[in-house]
Amino acid sequence: MTTGHLGDTDMRIIISCAGRRVYVVRWFQEALRQAGLSGDVYVLEHDPVAATAAAADHYRPMPAFDDDHYAEHLLEVIDELQPDLFISLNDHELTVLSQGLADQIRASGVVVPVLSAAGHRKVADKLAMSRALERVGVPTPETVVASDAKGVYDLLERSAAVIVKDRWGSGSSGLRHFTADQAYEWFNTYGTKLIENDLTQLDEMILQPALEGIEYGLDIITPVRGGPVEGLLGRRKLGMRHGETSAAITVDPRPFNGLATALNATLRIQGTVDVDVIVSNDGIPHVIDINPRFGGGYPFNHIAGADVPHFLLASTLGVPPRPGWNRYRHDFVGAKHEGIIGFENINQTSTPTGISTASTLSGTR
Repeated sequence: MTTGHLGDTDMRIIISCAGRRVYVVRWFQEALRQAGLSGDVYVLEHDPVAATAAAADHYRPMPAFDDDHYAEHLLEVIDELQPDLFISLNDHELTVLSQGLADQIRASGVVVPVLSAAGHRKVADKLAMSRALERVGVPTPETVVASDAKGVYDLLERSAAVIVKDRWGSGSSGLRHFTADQAYEWFNTYGTKLIENDLTQLDEMILQPALEGIEYGLDIITPVRGGPVEGLLGRRKLGMRHGETSAAITVDPRPFNGLATALNATLRIQGTVDVDVIVSNDGIPHVIDINPRFGGGYPFNHIAGADVPHFLLASTLGVPPRPGWNRYRHDFVGAKHEGIIGFENINQTSTPTGISTASTLSGTR
């Protein structure tokens, strides 16, 4: 990749809830070096043996985001580290951040690319997402909440197959595929039990018709404080594993330019969002999911030449990125694989030192 020098600034970047996404940590570290910037990447994690805790320059243990002391502790860490950029890779943490906590962090001068509360609800709640997209004319599958008995049976009458998934789910949680007949049987048995135990559980599930077509993943990139679409990356999915793209081929994103512009106008994107799209047999792209963060599909475009971490650093500093950061090889196939990383030491109060090669397995005994 071409180096784009951004100056002599010292930067601190926090990546929260990074989990197993070592590649994100390393690509931000590379972006700092290639731009001629000094600085460090910090990982905040509840799990002290998360792989990214070893890959990061520094690690800070955190309570779970649903812990009563989470917000207080996070603000203390922000006050201690005074980062330039704070990024979260967890959908549920992003929900907490969107409800005012991100604004508190921004008040300290930190850039936090998180949607507004209203924008985040449009993507976190899949029923709200469907309605929001319909209002602005963006095609999306008809969506019915499972507690709406008439709506469910009307949908089943008109659909050969349906999918059921969690209304506020992440990573394909709760995803089930049914023929219409199977769905009738499922609702007449499992659904009846839920009604008898707690009707509100049906409010947590949605149904959609199963679309036939080709599934794509998109990354829509805007400045970290919001603004026009600066980059659009696309790939066709070739394989899935545990709700995440495991293999893909990069594609020309230009057919999705109008969709990206419409979604940005609706959501007021800050930074990057990951969008799942099915192009149906009639050629119409239907949005099936939106994740307001780095998604599991971005790596396929990165290894083909794109460099979103570089752009986010430049945008944080308010300087132009290097030309070509949003260009990549088309028809380039990528596949994910397993890796391992070792820790020199591991406890809740120290900073693990990452050992970056797979050969360090013997050092972890």
